[in-house]
Amino acid sequence: MPRPIRRSAVVLAAVLLTLTALTGPARAGTDTDLAPQPFAADSGDSCRYGVAEGTLEFIPISAPPGLGSVTVIGTIADRPHESDPGPVCRDDGLFSFVTFYAYGSGRLVAEATSRVDNDITKYTLQLAPREPSTGVDTLIVQVCRAATANAPTPLPIPSGYCGTPQVYSSHWS
Repeated sequence: MPRPIRRSAVVLAAVLLTLTALTGPARAGTDTDLAPQPFAADSGDSCRYGVAEGTLEFIPISAPPGLGSVTVIGTIADRPHESDPGPVCRDDGLFSFVTFYAYGSGRLVAEATSRVDNDITKYTLQLAPREPSTGVDTLIVQVCRAATANAPTPLPIPSGYCGTPQVYSSHWS
């Protein structure tokens, strides 16, 4: 190989090696810019009285402050409400609430709830362990309904019930 080509090859190899060292190896599941993922859950009844939807984003334990968490942004709707697009659902005297259960390595580390009655409520929640641990790797979302103080007596349906829990996991678990 002629000397100028060999020198160019050595320089190119050195540049590539330097770039690789500066950017570090690609490690699945430790990126702090994980894409938000959509979530949805409902109360499980035929009228879909309670509906929660939005996005959630897992923040890995390697991200500051080192606890690993999940950010949840969304809405909970309880029908009927003013801008209800679906079939007419009569007011049944129940309110809807969504509960988020955050787990790390199979252990419940945080939970949060948002509730609404005949309206739509927006929420932004940050669920993280109270102390350093493995962080949050799984989020369970469940919408339930319960009787309000002004519920008709007797209630035409059960006084409380829940839809199917929806499970969401981080990309690195």
